[in-house]
Amino acid sequence: MDKREFLKSSSVLGLGSLLSFSALEKLIQSVEHKSSEELASDDEFWMQIRKGYKLKPDYINLENGYYCIQPEEILEAYIKHVRDVNLQGAYYMRTVQYENKKSITDKLAELAGCTSEELIITRNTTESLDMIIGGLNWQAGDEAVMAEQDYGAMLDMFAQVAKRYGVVNKTISLPMNPKTDEEIISLYEKAITPKTKLLMVCHMVNITGQILPVKRFATWLTKEEYR
Repeated sequence: MDKREFLKSSSVLGLGSLLSFSALEKLIQSVEHKSSEELASDDEFWMQIRKGYKLKPDYINLENGYYCIQPEEILEAYIKHVRDVNLQGAYYMRTVQYENKKSITDKLAELAGCTSEELIITRNTTESLDMIIGGLNWQAGDEAVMAEQDYGAMLDMFAQVAKRYGVVNKTISLPMNPKTDEEIISLYEKAITPKTKLLMVCHMVNITGQILPVKRFATWLTKEEYR
């Protein structure tokens, strides 16, 4: 999906309500003629987006992955919803919540281009990946491949399945200044064996900002020997 189309669609879900739905839609329409590269460097556009947030002036928050600050309008809507749930109590939990969850899941599925049965809402990326890592039908001797620079919570989960099921974790170390993409890919390739059951490759290393060639990985993994 095109990024601009995602922003338009997200307003339906409330993701785009930083400036109010209508204001955000007008803002997006005003930059439709710009390319992604131009928009990335359009300070005025991002200052308008920023106005939807209440931020502490004491420091610049660069760690949005750990805690993502909500726009004020979304925050107020969230607080109102919590109050509504608290008012209704068990009645909400036993009746209303199921229809609300289904409605949101249906909208997200439409946005993602899948059916609601194929989509599950989790609290965050860590929980999502933990479900995948811990949810496979692991057998003793199965192998998993990852990098020591991968996100710590994921490495913790791999350590847990190793202890619980006897999985062998094969951890490579990413070079800080690789000469080519193939240098990185070859490290993973050498670690793969017929016993490999799961390969974890991140797009961006959170501790260094290093970007991995995931598109090249996808092409490489479609080779006949890895199908």
